[in-house]
Amino acid sequence: MKKFEEISDALDKFTAKKNEAYGDAYSKNYEAFGATYAAIEVFNKVNRIVTLTKNNLSEANNESLLDSYVDLRNYAEFAIQHMLPNVSDEDKAKYGL
Repeated sequence: MKKFEEISDALDKFTAKKNEAYGDAYSKNYEAFGATYAAIEVFNKVNRIVTLTKNNLSEANNESLLDSYVDLRNYAEFAIQHMLPNVSDEDKAKYGL
C-alpha cells in the first residue's frame, strides 16, 4: 500500500497539471459564486460516489470511482485554499498552515 505522502505528492502534481489545463476554472467560479460554489462541487461529487457505490459500479460515463475521489479531494483542497485568507491564525496553526 502506498504511503499517504506518496499519494498526496502524486495528486498534487496531477492536480496542478489539470488545473493548468482548465485555466484555473475553479478559482474563477469560486470568485464569482463564493463558498456556495465549493459546497455544490463537493455535494455533486459525493452524490456521484454514493451512486457508483450503491449500484456497485466501478465507473460510469468515463468517470471511475477513483476519479471521483480524486476530484473530491481536489475540490476540498481548492475550497481550503480560497478560505485561508479569511481564517484566523489560530485555526491555520491548528493545521500547520
